[in-house]
Amino acid sequence: MNERTTDWAFTLLRPVLKQLKVQKLTKIPTVIKVSEHKKFIIHGMGRWIIIARQSLFSDQTKGCTTVAWDETRKLFLLQIIVDQNLFANNEHGLRAQRKMVAVHEFVHGSAHIFLSSFLKQEKYIEFMTKSIIAKIQMTTSDEFNTMLLAIGKLGTKDGTKHEIFSDGHFRLLEEDYMDGFDGNFAELYIHLLLSYQLVFETMTAIKIKHDSTGTSIDISELLTLTFNELVDKKALDREFVLGRMKLFLPMLFASFAK
Repeated sequence: MNERTTDWAFTLLRPVLKQLKVQKLTKIPTVIKVSEHKKFIIHGMGRWIIIARQSLFSDQTKGCTTVAWDETRKLFLLQIIVDQNLFANNEHGLRAQRKMVAVHEFVHGSAHIFLSSFLKQEKYIEFMTKSIIAKIQMTTSDEFNTMLLAIGKLGTKDGTKHEIFSDGHFRLLEEDYMDGFDGNFAELYIHLLLSYQLVFETMTAIKIKHDSTGTSIDISELLTLTFNELVDKKALDREFVLGRMKLFLPMLFASFAK
């Protein structure tokens, strides 16, 4: 088995996350067969179906992940549910919150996908069936409030020190047990929210747009426009984006300050 690093997981999962369109989830489920993505089949994960939707919780839960085994069709079902109240309007605050929750639940689900391809199928099904904790992962209102307070620091080097953003928070097995993922789940969560690739792609698109009109743009203005677009169009916390861009600054300067 090839080493399953954070970068490996990000490359594998990013196309699926984009396909889910978490900002546009409705009560009608969005259904994705991961077998449509060849790499999942190659890594032994082709039997998963991902179902994402919004729903009204009876308590103050903000998000939920469940997994199940469809014995008839021989398929694993991963359901990601985001609180309907987070879709009340399209203002930046709620867009950022529902994205944060949806990606958080998506990473919880990815832990199951990785584990299912690492253990023998019957072993994983036994684990999934017996363990209530492994079967359902919820973002409670307290966790949600903690996430809101800590998200700004998440973009910095010290961001993953908070328990809710730690690698262990997403692990399904006890410490020191191999689970099919050699990377860091907390870093995966951060990358899926805002990766260097996304910053680079955004900056490139803005620069091409300016170049096509014959107007010049310096690196300072390019960084500012990129920051504003990532915060607004990608629905991300301002402090989080600022922290990420600071980390990427040397690479961004090398690529664009010419």
